Amino acid sequence: MGHQSAFYLTPKDKAELEQRLREKMDFIILLRESPSASPRVVDSLNFSEPDNPWLSKYLARPEDLNEIVMHHVPEQGYWTPDDLFSPVVKCSGCYFDGKILRRGRVYYVDGFYGPDGGWVEKSEAFRKWARMVHTTLKKSLKRRDSKYVEYIGADAQAWVDAGGQLVD
Repeated sequence: MGHQSAFYLTPKDKAELEQRLREKMDFIILLRESPSASPRVVDSLNFSEPDNPWLSKYLARPEDLNEIVMHHVPEQGYWTPDDLFSPVVKCSGCYFDGKILRRGRVYYVDGFYGPDGGWVEKSEAFRKWARMVHTTLKKSLKRRDSKYVEYIGADAQAWVDAGGQLVD
C-alpha cells in the first residue's frame, strides 16, 4: 500500500520541516541521481548545485543504506534509488522562483509484489519510521482547503497571502 501527502514549502519551510524531523528521528538524505551504484548522500533537503536545484530527494534510515536498491539509467548515465523495492520515502520538492510555488509530495510504499507474485512487506522498523516522517510532516504544516488533501508551510502561506501563486 502506498502513502502520500502533497504540500507547498518554500526553502525556509523546508529547512524548518527538516529540523522538526531531525528532532524526532535519525535520517539521511539521498539525491535522485548518483554517478555510481551507491546512493549519493547530502546534508540538507535544501541541497542544490549551480545547475541543478535537486528537487527530488529520498529520506532513509542510516541503518537501511545498504538495503537501498539502485536502478541504472544508462541513457542518462546515472543510477537512481528504486523507491518501490527500497526502504525510502520519496520527497519531491517544490519548485519556487519567487513568482510561483509548485506543489511537492512525500510518498512511500509498505511493500511490493515479489518475483513469485507474493506480497513482500518492507520491515516493520522502516514502516514505523516512514509513518513518523509522514505524521511529522502533516502535524508541522497547515492543511489547506482545496480540491486535494494538501498541506502548506507557514512561510509559503505568508507568501500566498501577499499575492504569491501556487501551481499544481
